[in-house]
Amino acid sequence: MTPKDMTRQRIEEIAAEYRGKGYGVTIAPDASDLPAFLAAFRPDIIAKSDLGNVVVEVRSARDFDGDEVQRLAEAVETQSRWKFEVVLVTPPVAPDVPAQEELAAEEQVNRLITNAEMLAKQNQTEAAALLAWSAVEAILRRSARSTAPEVERSSSARVLKHLYSLGHVQPDVYERLSQLMRFRNAVAHGFEPSNGAPSLIELLSDIRRMQAAA
Repeated sequence: MTPKDMTRQRIEEIAAEYRGKGYGVTIAPDASDLPAFLAAFRPDIIAKSDLGNVVVEVRSARDFDGDEVQRLAEAVETQSRWKFEVVLVTPPVAPDVPAQEELAAEEQVNRLITNAEMLAKQNQTEAAALLAWSAVEAILRRSARSTAPEVERSSSARVLKHLYSLGHVQPDVYERLSQLMRFRNAVAHGFEPSNGAPSLIELLSDIRRMQAAA
């Protein structure tokens, strides 16, 4: 299934969830379906009910545009009885670690962290966690490439644990990253997380420090 197919499927699932809660739902609303404050945007879903209204954006990590999402969030925040929700789409089953592909470039990692920070400040915790973990994986694997190349293409859990055993990840950061990984895995694979995410704002500062040291 392509990222576009997964995004389309997730949109249909979210629309069904809101319909099940009694909302009137419009997928890919056109200009005539949008209130004036959303005229400059094309959100994926709008859901309306007597209890309030929701604007939903569904994006894959590859297609995520932090600036666009920020503008939409700010527009929604100006309205009472409206809220904004970001849903990030990831593959439903963790793929094997690619054997040949290059690690994400520094520019891409910076973008992932910046967008995760923005989402965390908007309390879009699930989407922020998914982007934050993508950045963490790139940083950990880059560090492993120079210090433990034998595990660079191993599972993310093994890479994290190995770098911790070598002293490249501090104990408190290791615990927070492990918590983030568990939370991210539950969300990415369609489960309800049994534990909450760590404090993402604090952890993203740790991640930036790890990036600088990698």
